[in-house]
This record gives sequence, C-alpha cells and structure tokens, in this order.
Amino acid sequence: MPWYFVVPISIVSFLIILFIVFFIVNGAIFTHLSFRRRKGDKDFAKNEDERAKKAPDRLWFFSNKIDEINLVSHDKLNLKGYLLSNNSNKLAILVHGYHGRYYSVVSQARIFFELGYDVLCINDRCHDTSEGRFFTMGKLESLDTLNWINLMLERNPNYQIVLYGISMGGHIALQTAALTNIKPEVKCVIADCAYCSLKDQLIQATEQSPAIYPKMVVELAEAYSKIFYHFDYSHSLDKTLVNIKIPVCLIHGTEDNYVKTKNMDLIYDSIPENIHKEKHYFEDSGHTRSVVDDPKKYREIVKEFTSKFIK
Repeated sequence: MPWYFVVPISIVSFLIILFIVFFIVNGAIFTHLSFRRRKGDKDFAKNEDERAKKAPDRLWFFSNKIDEINLVSHDKLNLKGYLLSNNSNKLAILVHGYHGRYYSVVSQARIFFELGYDVLCINDRCHDTSEGRFFTMGKLESLDTLNWINLMLERNPNYQIVLYGISMGGHIALQTAALTNIKPEVKCVIADCAYCSLKDQLIQATEQSPAIYPKMVVELAEAYSKIFYHFDYSHSLDKTLVNIKIPVCLIHGTEDNYVKTKNMDLIYDSIPENIHKEKHYFEDSGHTRSVVDDPKKYREIVKEFTSKFIK
C-alpha cells in the first residue's frame, strides 16, 4: 500500500477507535450514575442524618402498624411495599422520587391516612429493599405500579384508588395512569413536580454538571442503553397522556431548579380537554418542597381534588 494511503487510513482508524472508546466509557459512566442502584443504598438507613429520622411525620409514620407486602415483577424481581391499614375501601398508592424510598413520602402518607385512606408506600425497583440492578425512571416502573394496583385489588376488590407520585414518582404515576389496561378502580392521579420528558430531564441535569455538549452525552448514552440494557429515553408524557381517562392534579413549586416548573405546563397541555385536570403552583417552593413549605395548602388540595372522585 502506498505510504500516502497509510497515513490517512491510520488517522481515520485511530479516530474510529477513539470514538468507540469514548462511546463505551461515556455510556457506562452515564448509565451507572443515572440508572444503577446507588452505592450504599441498602445501608442508607444506618447512615442517615438523625434529624431526618426524628422529623415529626417520620415519627408518626413508624408509630403505626406497617405491613410489608411482596410483589414479583414481570421480570422476576422481588419488590417491596409498605401498607398502613385504615380498614378502608379507599387506597392511596404513593410512588417516591429518584433514589428515594418508601418513607420519603411520609408527609403525604399522613395526609392520605388522616383522610381515611389505606396507604401503600412502594419501593421502586432497584431502590432500598426492592431488588434490581438498574431502573428506567418510568418505563418499567409504570408496569410495576400497574402490578401493584392489580395486587391490591386482589386483596380488596372494593378499593377506590388514587395514584400519587413525586418527582420521578410523579412521572411514573402519570405514565401508569395513561396505560390503556389500567383498572377502572383507579379514580384519579396526583403528580408533584413531575418531569414531562425523560430525555429532556436528563439533558437538563447534565447541563448542570461539568459535561461538555450535554445533549451529545445523553444521545450517546441512550444508544449505549439501547444496546446493553434494551431501553431508551424516549418515554414522554406529552405522547402517552393522550390516552389518559382519569382526572389529574398537578403540583409544582415555582422555584424548582431541578425539574423546571414549565414541565407542569407541558404535562397539563398534553392532557385531553375532556379530562378533568388542574394545576397548583406553590410560590417560592423548591423541588419536592411544596408539602413541607405549606402543608395546610397541600392537604386542602389533596382533600378537595380526591373528594370529587373518591367517596
């Protein structure tokens, strides 16, 4: 081969190898940081700040009798849920946020319990006591939540159910509510600071990191996830909510710098006009802080909304 071919071929080959290495390293790091169980997750409770353990709503939650419930997912993972029974035919299923756990939503659990509901706080796959190597921030979790609904209806066919989720849990709750095979016993859904598009949310989060070209980083990571984990980042509520048949209540803090408030408007506009929908802003509240900043207002919103559809 003439020497003047060797140099450009060598350069091109080197660049291809460099891209492949970057693709694999970028994808592996991004996937590990974003979708794998966080290191120390199972020992979180041992090392948690003592002030969080002594928060009034946390103390209230654990003063109750809590039944642990097991669910086997469609892909054979053992998932855990924690039930506070009120001997009621009303049930609230609560879905926590990113890297949260069932007791991340104790304030909301207390609201529903005091309104007369049985309350099921679930651990999403790959979180706390639930099994799993990785999670998908909505795609698989919505199927898990649907299975939780079906399991609870087997336990009590008379349940009227409200789905509630916060942050990632809000996205999951809305995704679940829009599934075409959801049971008619699910009467309404409440989502607090949910993101509309997973990909857009990942890009926004990457923009807040030292990463250069955040959109490219996410696009390459998505390609990696498709190849090695068989899921993409395409699930977006503006596509799925066209199928929703139940009433929706949206809550968001105006100072949420993690999941921007515009997400609530995007979600709201995606819900068909013939479906009851409402949105509530909490002035000056940050991400997931609305229930803490103004618990009285939060409780009234939950009470008034659910009372319209669950008796």
